[in-house]
Amino acid sequence: MSETALSAIAQINPGARIPKEITGSDEVSFIPMSDVSESGDWTTQQTRPLRSVTAGFTAFEEGDVLVAKITPCLENGKGAHARGLRNGIGFGSTEFHVLRARQGVDPRFVFHITQSRRFRQAAERQMVGSAGQQRVQRQFFDEFLVRDFSSDEQIAIAQILDTLDIAIRETEALIDKLKAVKQGLLHDLLTRGIDASGQLRPPQSEAPQLYKESPLGWIPREWGQTSTRDLCSLITKGTTPAAANMWQGGEGIRFLRVDNLSFDGRFDFEASDFRVSLRTHQGELSRSICLPGDVLTNIVGPPLGKLGLVTAQIGEVNINQAIALFRPRLTLLSGFLLLWLGSLPAQTWLRKRAKQTSGQVNLTLALCQELPIPEISLEEQQLIVDRIAKVHERLSMEAGELGKLYSTKSGLMDDLLTGRVRVTPLLESVPQPAAPTGA
Repeated sequence: MSETALSAIAQINPGARIPKEITGSDEVSFIPMSDVSESGDWTTQQTRPLRSVTAGFTAFEEGDVLVAKITPCLENGKGAHARGLRNGIGFGSTEFHVLRARQGVDPRFVFHITQSRRFRQAAERQMVGSAGQQRVQRQFFDEFLVRDFSSDEQIAIAQILDTLDIAIRETEALIDKLKAVKQGLLHDLLTRGIDASGQLRPPQSEAPQLYKESPLGWIPREWGQTSTRDLCSLITKGTTPAAANMWQGGEGIRFLRVDNLSFDGRFDFEASDFRVSLRTHQGELSRSICLPGDVLTNIVGPPLGKLGLVTAQIGEVNINQAIALFRPRLTLLSGFLLLWLGSLPAQTWLRKRAKQTSGQVNLTLALCQELPIPEISLEEQQLIVDRIAKVHERLSMEAGELGKLYSTKSGLMDDLLTGRVRVTPLLESVPQPAAPTGA
């Protein structure tokens, strides 16, 4: 199969023809760099009067393909297929290259070429300019070669990749919905709890007799209110050992930093993988030895509210001075403490009292120890933890599916756009997007 330059199938920066009937007061689409996503979507459909954008902006027409020309936007995949433009005309950032499919070329095929890993990597290698201001020049499009496909093959390739994009967007929307459901449910569980029948108590406005006032607001009458100091046997923070006693990767006890924490309590060991020796762990850092069941949160931000739950599988770890350690007593479940530390009531209470200096937010150990927390039965704590775990499990499953879709799309883009795999046998096997189900 032969190859041709990308500029042979698409005009580069062709400008825009403005119909005579469109006046300066008419609205046209406006697309700044901030309004295109790293997955090639036009996220916010702004419009502006024509007269306000004819100078100092890049012009394009309905169906044109926008490609970021500057670092790091290009490497990150910023670009869009300009469809649904007001009056068929658009203006945007001067940091866009505009590609217009030539006659007989499918615009969506051109768009997918510009979104491919091969295209982005090739463009990155040919950037020119000073550090932080490097750009892709017009000449690149004359040198970047693409396979010659028939019009039917171009359309088929674009349809397959569009189908995957639809599945990706629907899965992302479902994940966003589940996250919102989780946050709403968490708020209800931590303010209303679960009654003896296993149901959420009705809101205080509907059943005031079931609630009482407290420093935390209205809480169920069965609940008490205390501080984390009373429900934890240890609340402390870590420290950083001498540089010679800490290293990246390999053997040793994990030494955690804020970048290892997340907002759902899972550890991110890819962010960094510092280690210390057992001797340092049990000696210099003995105060901050973290055991299975301990709950961690960062006390230096922004952002605050990052968390970690030490499990038996992870084993003992240690922490630096930007992380606080909470060791719950037998009357407090680690899972419930994790939920509470990340909750809106707890985070609001802490942030109102945090010290802020030169863009940094700091919590003291005293604040960590004084944090109000509801005092409820172990049985109800477990019900709350289990209810959130079900939503979290669904979120994890959908996130896994999203990862598979991205992987499938990336592989297919490489195979189809290079011609390694011909499109015809795939037309009947491409996965069809499933309608999102409820949470």
